[in-house]
This record gives sequence, structure tokens and C-alpha cells, in this order.
Amino acid sequence: MATPSENLAKSLQSLKALQDEGLVAIHTSKLSRTDRERLIKQGFLREVMKGWYISSSPNEKDGDSTPWYTAFWRFCGQYLDARFGGNWSLSPNLTTRLMLAPR
Repeated sequence: MATPSENLAKSLQSLKALQDEGLVAIHTSKLSRTDRERLIKQGFLREVMKGWYISSSPNEKDGDSTPWYTAFWRFCGQYLDARFGGNWSLSPNLTTRLMLAPR
């Protein structure tokens, strides 16, 4: 039987494989439930919105926005591609909110 450390290492390998593919926006379907729950519990994965995650560090404190600011633009692009395919664009006045406009 695998130890908890070995199980965590396996889950971290799954996360690294996704990161190596260039994913920042990680949909719930990309990880097994066990890996996802283990990574969230240990602080290596943070939910951004229902079903969508970004990687994080276990050393981060609640409310730390650095990982979100670092991942924001790539997350938006990957999320919008997954949701709308190539049929989306961002409004130039993105100062207050994310706006979708048809191409």
C-alpha cells in the first residue's frame, strides 16, 4: 500500500504533466477526483471558479492574490477557448470587467 507521501507525489506528477502541456486553467475533467482533492487539501491547487483551478503553493496564505494575478491572462484565454472555442474576443476597455464580444 502506498504511503500518503507517495500518493501526494503521484498527484503532483499529474499536475506537473498538465503544467508541461502549458495549462494554467485546469478544468476538473483534467484530473482524477482523488488527485484533485488531494492537491486542494495540501494547498497545491486553488479553485478559481466552479470546476476551474490554478496551481498554487502550500505556503500561500488565504487571501493571497499573487497566484491569481500571475495566472489571470492565460487562465482567461484557456477558459474562454474551452467555453466558446475560437468565437470570443476581449473588449479593449477591460479595466473593470471581462467582456465578451462576438467576432
